[in-house]
Amino acid sequence: MKNLVLIGFRGTGKSTLSQELSQRLRRKRISTDEVATERAGMSISDFVSQHGWAEFRRIEAECIAALRGSENLIIDSGGGVVENPENMSFLGENSVIVWVHASLEDVLKRLMGNVHDAQRPLLSQGDFRTDITENYIRREPMYKRYAAFTVNTSTHTIEECCAAIEKIL
Repeated sequence: MKNLVLIGFRGTGKSTLSQELSQRLRRKRISTDEVATERAGMSISDFVSQHGWAEFRRIEAECIAALRGSENLIIDSGGGVVENPENMSFLGENSVIVWVHASLEDVLKRLMGNVHDAQRPLLSQGDFRTDITENYIRREPMYKRYAAFTVNTSTHTIEECCAAIEKIL
């Protein structure tokens, strides 16, 4: 069976959706952020502070390459996975890729209201709101390009998104 890969910006609900789908579909869930954190031996924030985003992206790419040939997984990818075409090539080999989308306004509300996300390192320079806005806008075309399907967590509940994905599969 093909893998199910969830892509999308941070704060869109990929983790919540992947956990729910894992239970409903009885499939193993892999979070590339969690695997990369294990490999790094520290949180993403600490790792990026000490080694930078480029090194984190290298570890992320190793984790994704290790998934090649896997089947029947639900893969909850980090928001920046789409920035590396090789990552997307590997993930697309045996997968259905679904973009978990939410409006920029909802992403900002969710991230600013979540202490964990607000403490994550900025993706670029500037204040939190500007950083999120600029990166959201820059990545949106990449998510559209790689996704076979889209679910929207701004306009639909997690339950509705799960049902839509189950239909797709």
